Amino acid sequence: MKGRAGTTVAIATMAVLATSSHGVVFADDLSPKEIYERAAPATVKITGPKGSGSGIIYDAAKGLIVTNAHVVQGEPSLRVKVEDRAPVSARVLGIDPCEDLAVLAFSSPQPDLKELKFGKSKDVAFADNVTALGYPATFEEEGTSQKPVFTTGAVQNPDVKDAAPDPSLPRYPSTLQHSATVNPGNSGGPLLNGKAEVVGINTLGNGSAGVEGQFYAISSDHARPLIDTLAAGEKRNDPGWELSYLHDPALPDSFVAEDAPTVEKIQKRFPDVEGMIVTAVTTNSAAQKAKLEQLDVITEMKDNPVASYADVCDVLQSASPGETLPLTGIYTQDFTDETGKKIKAGETWNTDLVVDKGRQ
Repeated sequence: MKGRAGTTVAIATMAVLATSSHGVVFADDLSPKEIYERAAPATVKITGPKGSGSGIIYDAAKGLIVTNAHVVQGEPSLRVKVEDRAPVSARVLGIDPCEDLAVLAFSSPQPDLKELKFGKSKDVAFADNVTALGYPATFEEEGTSQKPVFTTGAVQNPDVKDAAPDPSLPRYPSTLQHSATVNPGNSGGPLLNGKAEVVGINTLGNGSAGVEGQFYAISSDHARPLIDTLAAGEKRNDPGWELSYLHDPALPDSFVAEDAPTVEKIQKRFPDVEGMIVTAVTTNSAAQKAKLEQLDVITEMKDNPVASYADVCDVLQSASPGETLPLTGIYTQDFTDETGKKIKAGETWNTDLVVDKGRQ
């Protein structure tokens, strides 16, 4: 640590200084204020027309930002705010919704950026102190000098494998469970060790009834090699659709108010159908070329039932670039097709989805 004698540091790094109410603090850990001062300038707010989240500048020279895929997926435009600076536009370089990771770049060069370094999540242990930064919703007026919000906690489990928290979310192969509070808007922000190194990318909290103080970050060791691939322009597991579990109780809330009753009626009309409902389709995407439309329900992919986003990802992640995947599902609305044929809600449809080649 700057300002200390080398001999003192060499000895102190091997000793536990204290155990706080949150977790274990080591003698060479930075103070909370030092962690914040290092991390805040590299923790950004990402905003699109549909919502907002957080991100991490990890390469200042190239203006590269890592965040969660769910923060940017389906957003027609993005703006990034670095502390007190005015928001500037950014573009997605690569995305993988099944890993819930995306890499952005500023659309124009930005001067004097700061960056955060990645630490090794394998070195994180039970009860270690960790810090989360991000831009959750606050009472502060939008457009004012909002700073990243700082919370601290302890590692509850440093190696949670294959977490499948919700049928509308992917399976997370490697996460750190911790108690540093993460709220909506924190997604994509850093989880930091005592040296202000990124050991995780904050992603979600446990929303199960009665569960409090349990949050999850994608481990840095798992994310780091994927980030390099995405920064190179890789587009993986993204046919250009947004999907949710048909019977997700929160599904109507993801639609505008006037459409929510329609979604509720669909859920009630098909109580025994297990599948994923299409909530959005991107123009010129593989999903649009397969003639998928909003409110279609996918029940099978490549002859495999799909009743969760994890099921969808199992098929996509095992597919080869250019492979054709047969899809089966049901219509949820009555309509007349382009040939004049009347289609009834509940009728089965079949189509083929061609997996993208991988580069954007």
